[in-house]
Amino acid sequence: MSVTADHRPTKLYISQHAVTHNLAETRKAAHAKTVFLAVKANAYGFGLLEMSRAAVNGGADGLAVAVLDEALALRQHGFTVPILVMSIVMPQYAEELADNDLITTVASDQWLHDAQPYLAQAGQPLKVSMGIDTGMGRIGYRSRAEMDASLQFMQAHPDDFEYYGLMTHFSQADSSEVDYFHKQLARWHELTDTFPHPPMVHVANSGAAMYHADEIPTDVIRAGTVVYGIEPSLGELRDASYLEPVLTLTTQLIFVKQMHAGDGISYGHIYEAKEGEWVGTIPLGYGDGLTRRLTGAEVLVNGQRCQILGKLAMDAMMIRLPGPLPLGTKVTVLGRDGDEEITLDEWADFTGFAPWELSINLNDRLIREISE
Repeated sequence: MSVTADHRPTKLYISQHAVTHNLAETRKAAHAKTVFLAVKANAYGFGLLEMSRAAVNGGADGLAVAVLDEALALRQHGFTVPILVMSIVMPQYAEELADNDLITTVASDQWLHDAQPYLAQAGQPLKVSMGIDTGMGRIGYRSRAEMDASLQFMQAHPDDFEYYGLMTHFSQADSSEVDYFHKQLARWHELTDTFPHPPMVHVANSGAAMYHADEIPTDVIRAGTVVYGIEPSLGELRDASYLEPVLTLTTQLIFVKQMHAGDGISYGHIYEAKEGEWVGTIPLGYGDGLTRRLTGAEVLVNGQRCQILGKLAMDAMMIRLPGPLPLGTKVTVLGRDGDEEITLDEWADFTGFAPWELSINLNDRLIREISE
């Protein structure tokens, strides 16, 4: 079981204001009527329930997940908005998908045939979104003949299936290199231009929504990183200033000490203190999902940047202080303090990981709250 550390002063905050702002910016750029926010994988580490609440409160029209269990958790916690399951679910769970009113990605004619027996007792038809593989190479129909067969099968069994969605996924929509994007787009047109369109045609991820809105259908989009405050091209195609950071991670000093020259800090003694240096300990470490590559990065204390010293421990890290400070002093690990700010983008630049590769590891031990 996962345990949330409610009794330590370390918290992760989701900014409602930032989520609302980023959703509005995304909708405006994409000319979208309907925005689904991808909240898969614990909402990129931001927190499934917290980020979903902030998204719905901030104007998201639907939520998108990767696995059935994520969708069921949202339904069990009272979310009534449309939910899209983007990955393949085993056909024996078709009744559960239908009864929870989940939009289900289907990528083969065989899946429909295998799922139909399980829908005999369902209370309503299963909403099907047909996934087309235009070049991502992950899942999806690859021939018009199979698409036609699937549509005919659904039309022949209207009590079991509702043809509800048609989608693809662009693998390179957030780069100045657009040749492969256009190759995928041509394949999309080849397969779908004369194919009957359902109520929900959705092809735009964050990159496609932000940079290709004039080339693709954008009435319905599946946004992700951009709403989380992460510029999809990492600044290549657009400066990130139009977005607001969503995450703030704060804690407090739980131990403060003055060091002697040569004293080692943390495992391996890769850092040796200078005479008279003040060092603080904070209750946060790689056991919370932070990468040890953050050694040497900075946090904020009283608006000043303070370096992380030595290797991160599992449950703690040590930081250089400007002088003696009282226990309980606030430390901002991600977020703004005064005129200074630490962002996921800064972590990404420092560690070499993408921002979402870092956030996705933030685990359930961290308390998550929605803040204004």
